[in-house]
Amino acid sequence: MSKEINQKLNEDTLSEKPALDQLKAMGYSVISGDRFDPQEREDSERSSRKEVILVDKLKKKLVELNPDASEETIEKAIRHIVSFLATGILEENQSLHKDLVANKSFEQDSADGRRYQTIRYFDYENPKNNEFLAVNQFWVKGPKENARPDIVVFINGIPVVVIECKSPVAKDTGVVDALDQLIRYQKEIPSLFRTNQILIGCNVFGARYGTVGANPEDFHEWKANPEEKLPILKNHPAIKELIDHKLINEKDLPATPASQDMLIACLLNKENLIDIVRNFVVFDTNERGRIIKKICRYQQWLATRKIVKRVLSEPDKKGIVWHWQGSGKSLTMLFTALKLKREEKNLKNPFIVIVSDRKDLDEQITGNFRKCGFPNPERAASSNDLYQMLSGPIGRTIMTTVQKFRNPVEKPLSEADNIIILTDEAHRTQYGNLAFNMRKALPNASFFAFTGTPLNKKDRNTYRMYSPANENYLDRYSIQQSEDDNATKPIKYVSRMAELQIAGNSLDSMLRNLFPEKDKQELSELKRKYSSILSPSKYAAPG
Repeated sequence: MSKEINQKLNEDTLSEKPALDQLKAMGYSVISGDRFDPQEREDSERSSRKEVILVDKLKKKLVELNPDASEETIEKAIRHIVSFLATGILEENQSLHKDLVANKSFEQDSADGRRYQTIRYFDYENPKNNEFLAVNQFWVKGPKENARPDIVVFINGIPVVVIECKSPVAKDTGVVDALDQLIRYQKEIPSLFRTNQILIGCNVFGARYGTVGANPEDFHEWKANPEEKLPILKNHPAIKELIDHKLINEKDLPATPASQDMLIACLLNKENLIDIVRNFVVFDTNERGRIIKKICRYQQWLATRKIVKRVLSEPDKKGIVWHWQGSGKSLTMLFTALKLKREEKNLKNPFIVIVSDRKDLDEQITGNFRKCGFPNPERAASSNDLYQMLSGPIGRTIMTTVQKFRNPVEKPLSEADNIIILTDEAHRTQYGNLAFNMRKALPNASFFAFTGTPLNKKDRNTYRMYSPANENYLDRYSIQQSEDDNATKPIKYVSRMAELQIAGNSLDSMLRNLFPEKDKQELSELKRKYSSILSPSKYAAPG
């Protein structure tokens, strides 16, 4: 193979160009980074490589999205996003994410004096009202280094996605190299990541996504099926070149789309991206107080959207989310609650009740909601406390154990139809009086079960309690999927003989305690029949 061909096949553009072409086909504007480089063009929109916000584009969109805002207020909103500083990149990212999602208010002069004007940076209700732009080879100047990520995605001039592409020739290591580079960029050009929501490393064969501050092992694949049909791997332009030059065998390729195409089609679809930024990104803190940014995995996103769709538009408002251990059911409930809470126009400030069956699980779920910034989750302290909450105004999010429904009710506590019950480990305690009391107390509520092991028994039937007719489950994430995603690790057993021996007269004492009704002769016979003193070395483990 010639040196020129070898160099071409090892170029990162084999992954980058198809990604840009795909984004363009999805409705993104795609512009070369040279257009935004002040060192290359005098008419660049940026005056310096230090600038990561495309201010002219942001200003234009803020004026469109906020017609009641004065010019002074628009300038304040721009300065806030451009110059906001905190103690570290994750602290800045957390604060700015809140402003992008919940909007930000600024003082503004009006005929009635000074008042607060709320500024929307993004239009979440109508995603197409936002400007989606992909820029390749976007130079950024950091404190000590200059760096040029392959692709930066902007919404309304604000950078929200960074994509690093590697050549598919490095099939097994390309994605890992891309993730390492994304992590290095966060140290070299931290300003680009203050508003970042998604990081993507890809090389056609593989693609993984994660968040600022994540380690490589915390990045995930996206395996949900996109709405549009994608070409299978052998028809991908980069893979075709590798086949033509006999670097890979066409027969060895699966008849599936490229992982890179799949991730971009699903995650960066305009509606999906704006939805993920708003409803599927949360911040947690670990035991040392360090901020952890979390983004949904594909099974959490799918399950949440199915629940919300059923609540909003389907007649039988119940279903089973059958997700295996390691799927992140607690986070799925959190994402579901966040998305439901924001459906104010359709659900009119819904009542969300999170039900578990153990005190420690109740504490854990409540803690997760609070640490992730969910607004005002309330934990019922007792049965009476719970019943008072449920009888009160709509709009609360309540955490409780099912045992707090132990007191029968003579009449419903609430007949509202915008109450959504999310039950964790639903297969365990949803079949007796407690479950009956809960359903009688809230007769028009929607009921959704989260479980890894739904039951189908005569007296305990999860399907009968939670599934509409002719449906086994609303969404499923199997043990095989969990293992494939490395969320569940298979347990391997090695058969060995345990080294056991009797110590003194302890067996005599044990037998007397186990069989107090037997006399000395009967105990002696049991001892003779079922035990013997063994040498420790006789059954030593092999090897």
